[in-house]
Amino acid sequence: MKRVFLFLGLLFLMQSQVFAQDTLPAPASYRVNKVSFNMVRVEKGGFWMGAQHKDTAEFNYDRYSQTDELPVHYVQMREDYYIGQTEVTQKLWKAVMGYNPSVKKCPKRPVTNVNYFEVQEFLRRIDSISGMHFRLPTEEEWEYAARGGAYSRGYIYSGSDEVDRVAWHNGNASKLKKVKKRAANELGIYDMSGNVWEWCSTKYRFFDAERNTKLGKDGEMYIIRGGAWQLPKTSCRVSWRGKRLPELKNSFGGFRLCLDAKYVKEAEEDEPEILMKEPEGKEGEE
Repeated sequence: MKRVFLFLGLLFLMQSQVFAQDTLPAPASYRVNKVSFNMVRVEKGGFWMGAQHKDTAEFNYDRYSQTDELPVHYVQMREDYYIGQTEVTQKLWKAVMGYNPSVKKCPKRPVTNVNYFEVQEFLRRIDSISGMHFRLPTEEEWEYAARGGAYSRGYIYSGSDEVDRVAWHNGNASKLKKVKKRAANELGIYDMSGNVWEWCSTKYRFFDAERNTKLGKDGEMYIIRGGAWQLPKTSCRVSWRGKRLPELKNSFGGFRLCLDAKYVKEAEEDEPEILMKEPEGKEGEE
């Protein structure tokens, strides 16, 4: 009898997951100089941010949680927004900037080796081309999307409690991987756990004001999220918080785009081609 109930429970879970995916809004599609990318809508809502490892009965229990993920606190997202279905690829970066800074070059891999200031220049250029208002996600927007937004199932990693289903980390990868080679999360977003860590627009702060008075130089750093192929699997957790000085960059750090929903209404219907002059660069670079 227990096996029957277990089977029925698993069947219901599978059906509910399929139903949830079927009800998700279609991604907004863009093309920049013949390079396509998708933005996934994240509907407004509330969530418990952070993690704790003291009480299994309380919100966001995670035995690998760190002290700067405390305290777990409720955050209300008051507006819908869009976030990149994948990290910005090397192909898209080159289409906008005219060069590829990545150490391991491949058009379908995330762009890497870009610091915070270079990302801001990319955003200025793609905005001038498109007439849009792309930006980096805030730390709150990043975690809410990584958790699956309104469709969240409470996974430790973005889309699963089994890290290898959704993430590349130093236990299963020896190099940067192409995007979308692991399972998506509840919103249909890929690689928010692993492959490359991602810049956020938020400066590093503790979640409680008392500790912020002693930040010092850490207060000049920006939040990075998501773990990476050169980092341990514990960094792939949706609550993991990293920090970097804005001028620093490496071969396992990148970013993904974010966009307020009010700028996407017309784009959803028209799916515009965003044109630009062909960038100058060496042929066959990738």
